[in-house]
Amino acid sequence: MRTRTVFRWLGANSEALLALVTAVIVAILGLTNSVSTSVVNSAILATLAALALSVLRNRWDFGAEPDARARLRSAQQSLEELPRHIGRLSLIEEMVTDFRATLDEESAIRILRGTEITQALKEARADAREWIFRGGTATYVRAVVLPECVQRARRARRSLNVRLEILDPRDLPLCDRYANFFRHGMDDPNEDEQTWTGKGTQLELYATIFSACWWKQHYPPLKVEVALSSMVTLFRWDMTQNSLFITERGPRFPAMVIREGRFYYDYWRNELDEHFDQSYKVPLKDAPTLSEQPEPVETREFFAALQLELPDHFTDDDVDLIVKKAINAQNPYA
Repeated sequence: MRTRTVFRWLGANSEALLALVTAVIVAILGLTNSVSTSVVNSAILATLAALALSVLRNRWDFGAEPDARARLRSAQQSLEELPRHIGRLSLIEEMVTDFRATLDEESAIRILRGTEITQALKEARADAREWIFRGGTATYVRAVVLPECVQRARRARRSLNVRLEILDPRDLPLCDRYANFFRHGMDDPNEDEQTWTGKGTQLELYATIFSACWWKQHYPPLKVEVALSSMVTLFRWDMTQNSLFITERGPRFPAMVIREGRFYYDYWRNELDEHFDQSYKVPLKDAPTLSEQPEPVETREFFAALQLELPDHFTDDDVDLIVKKAINAQNPYA
């Protein structure tokens, strides 16, 4: 049994043994000068050839081993499945891209509170070339936005586009509903909303229309449009070429701001455009020229020319109050 093992070993390593024997014999002959140098060199080459043959055989045997063949088959299978895995990776990459886009969209809608709202609106007015409003009476627009934006436009000698969609002042029940909603929504008796009435809402609305025409007369590059809505809205939209602000009754309540270029910015612009188109347009082109301090008679004639006759129960004091609110409006959130 041992002899068989020895012969098996000799057969497996015959090339190495041949190289070893040849090297020993040539070394002895070379040391004793029994052969010439050319014979020694030839023997060296034969020895190297035997060694190379032995190395090649060992490598071939290794590649033919079952484990090596299994590894090769596994590698082949992995390569065959690689396109399918690449397809899955592409699908995951698309899902990650969509998810990132969704996060970017959501991060573009910021929630503002308190003084953040005031500061953001101030920054928006700094370079506003247009101002689109939809809401109730537009008191803030009349008191702050119009004067400041006109002043900046005049200073920069640029045009300014303003579009206002407010409640219809001719509809007293509508104005009552608007006032009642906010009046009954406040628990604090000291809140300003507790004093709101339908008639007071009418006065604010007429003042906004008068103010738009007054500022147009004093700054001709101002392009202004006013539409009257028959629907009460609880929110207020203020849009410039850069931002959209959605607020509710000033800085006491959280507000949302959406920057231009985002999906919801364009979505709301389409919504505001469509709603404005469905509202009654005030024919501001028919507005007569106003004096610096219009008297009640002149003011009544002004609204009659716009087909918005003032109610008969409005006194001259009421008409004077409209003019005062239009020309010398006070910031309601100061």
